[in-house]
Amino acid sequence: MNADLTHESRDDSLPEKLQAELAQKIVEGFDSVISERSKHYRENPSKVPTPSAVPFIIKSYSNMNMAITGGISLIPGPWGMAAAVPEIAIIIRNQLAMIYDIGVAHGQSEVLNKELLAGIFLSALGTSVGGLLTIHSGKFLVRRTSLRVFQRIVAILGGKVTQQVLKSMVSKWLPIVGAAAMAIWSYYSTRQIGKKALQILEKPIEIVELDSDDADILAVLAEEQAVSQTELQFIERVSDYRILKITALISLMRADGILNVTERTHIETLVEQAKLDSKSKIELIALIDSETEALFDLTLLSGEPDEATGLLVDLIALAKCDGELHPAEITFIKNASKLMGIPESDLVDVLVV
Repeated sequence: MNADLTHESRDDSLPEKLQAELAQKIVEGFDSVISERSKHYRENPSKVPTPSAVPFIIKSYSNMNMAITGGISLIPGPWGMAAAVPEIAIIIRNQLAMIYDIGVAHGQSEVLNKELLAGIFLSALGTSVGGLLTIHSGKFLVRRTSLRVFQRIVAILGGKVTQQVLKSMVSKWLPIVGAAAMAIWSYYSTRQIGKKALQILEKPIEIVELDSDDADILAVLAEEQAVSQTELQFIERVSDYRILKITALISLMRADGILNVTERTHIETLVEQAKLDSKSKIELIALIDSETEALFDLTLLSGEPDEATGLLVDLIALAKCDGELHPAEITFIKNASKLMGIPESDLVDVLVV
C-alpha cells in the first residue's frame, strides 16, 4: 500500500479517535465534578462564593487551564494531539467545575445537575442540543434525560471540542509554539464558557422532569450527531480555509516590518505540512518575501466560530513566539478579530496572558 495513502487514512481517523477518547473521560467528569464540588461546599459553607466573586472564579480557572496546556510536550503532527487527550480532559473537567462554582455563587445549587452543566457547555460551543436547555418567559428550562440520551449529548460535546482543538494549525505542527497555542486556546475557551455560564445562571432556572418517551430529543440528537460526525470526517481533508489562514499568518508576521529566521521557519513548516497542492504551496512561500500586500477576506470566517477561534489562537501564538507583542501585531490581531466577528472585549485578557 502507498505510504502516503496510509498516512492520510491515519490522519483522517484522528478526529474520531480524539472524540471517542474525550467522550469516555467527559462522562466520568460530570459525575465527579458534581459530587466533589457539592461535597466541598457542604463541608465548607464559609467558602460558598457570592455573585461578586464570579469574575475571579472565571479568571482562576482560565489561568489554571492555561498552565496545564502550556506545559504540554506536543509531538509534531496531528497525531501528537492524541497524546494531549488527558490534559484536554482535565481542562474540560475544570470548565465543568467552573460552571458549577458560578452556579453556586448565584444560588443555583439545587438545579446544578449534569444536564444543566452540559447544556451551558454546549451553548458556549454554539450547539443547542435540541430541547436540553431552552428559555421561556425569561426562565431557563433544563430537561432531564435518560442515560442513552446523555451519552449522545456527551458524544456531541466531545466532537465539538475535538473540532475546536484541531482547527489550530500551529498546535499540530509547531511543538514549542504549539504548546503556547494550546495554552491560549484553553484560556480563551474557558473564559468564553464562563461568560456563557454567567449569562444563564444569573437567571431563574427550572428542571423539567424526564418524559416517559424521549424519542423526540433522541431524533434531534441523532441528526446533530450525524452533522458533527460529517464535520469530523472532513476536518483534516478540507482545505478551503487553509490558504486563507496561512495568508493571514504571513501578513501578521510581516506586520511589524521584521521577519526573522524563526518566524520564517514557522511559516514554511505550516505551508509544507498543509494538505495543499504544490502550486498553492509555492505561491504561499513566495508571498513571504513579496512586497505587495496580500489580499484575503477574513469575513469568510465570521460564520464559522470554530475556524475563527482557531485562527485567533494561531495569530496570537505566532505573534508571541519572539517573546513580545509588537503594537503593529496587536493592531493586526484586533482588526482580524473584528472581521471574523470576535468582539474586541474578548481579546482584552487573552492578548496579555
